[in-house]
Amino acid sequence: MQPDPDHWLYRLDAASWLRAAASELAAGEANVSARRTAITHARRAAGMALNAALVLHAEATGDPQAAAQRWGRSYIDHLRALAEGDEAAAAPLPPQLRGEARALLEIPVLPPATSLVQLAAAPHAAARGALEIARHFFQACAALQPSDPTDPE
Repeated sequence: MQPDPDHWLYRLDAASWLRAAASELAAGEANVSARRTAITHARRAAGMALNAALVLHAEATGDPQAAAQRWGRSYIDHLRALAEGDEAAAAPLPPQLRGEARALLEIPVLPPATSLVQLAAAPHAAARGALEIARHFFQACAALQPSDPTDPE
């Protein structure tokens, strides 16, 4: 499938969406001390990885229109569709990503308004947790790519 610069999903190929997701993960890691920023980057990274999965799904099924409509258009739409959908909605991704999508959406971007200190919580635990979930999405979506027969590994 050739990139279509006018289409929100097909303007990039799957590998390019994964590179964009990796850039979002790196930006999140660089901003882990800024909770809202890191969590937003994590959600965007997961969404961009899911865009790669949609492109690969379109290539596998030969139905680009259905793939583009499958999980909605935005990264939040993608995560909500997985979180609220059944296992068939997640396929070909592992079903546990449905729960991880829900968990990623439930992490508040702002810390709770309380004066209690979580003594057991590591600094920036929410941001790190969001980035870890986003890495799971990245890995699952990257695993969908067919191996390149010219790749020496």
